[in-house]
Amino acid sequence: DGTRVWLNAASSLTYPEIFQDRERVVELTGEAFFEVKPDTALPFIVKTQGMRVKVLGTTFNVKAYPDELKLYTTLVEGKVEVFSDYLHRGVMLYPGEQAVSDSSEIQKRQVNVQPYISWKEGKFVFINAPLGEICKQIARWYDVDVFFQSESAKQLVFTGYMKRYNDISKILNAITDVVGVNFTINGKTIIVSK
Repeated sequence: DGTRVWLNAASSLTYPEIFQDRERVVELTGEAFFEVKPDTALPFIVKTQGMRVKVLGTTFNVKAYPDELKLYTTLVEGKVEVFSDYLHRGVMLYPGEQAVSDSSEIQKRQVNVQPYISWKEGKFVFINAPLGEICKQIARWYDVDVFFQSESAKQLVFTGYMKRYNDISKILNAITDVVGVNFTINGKTIIVSK
């Protein structure tokens, strides 16, 4: 239908060969950035586990990995409605807003959209991000397992900008220089220690 979709690491999108009825429904597992072609007669709907995003024509990011408790919808331009299947209610988003939901609540907040969409351009952008969250992204992107020897290390924060296609050791060295943790690489396993 002219809609463009970028899938992040460990993500999949399911859609029919031909859209039926009066909706364009796709199902997402993981994370994707959408540029939806406007069609007022056929709304575009992204379904994830526990959430639906209804769109008429816009650009936005949806992050809904099965191993994460929270679902994120970040709006770049246009307008979308994010509906929680768990809560049976939704919120309307406008540019620069994000919906964060789980099985018990849905919240709307103002955000800088860049850290949430930078993956599409092959970049990592972290702004006061906890090391635990950073390592989840690194694990998905580089297909590695990350283990922390200290739970407190997961809470250390990092701010930085890096190219995703860099060698993983360059990224880990940059984090080490700022945060002061050590990374030990053993094949496809990375161990984080203080």
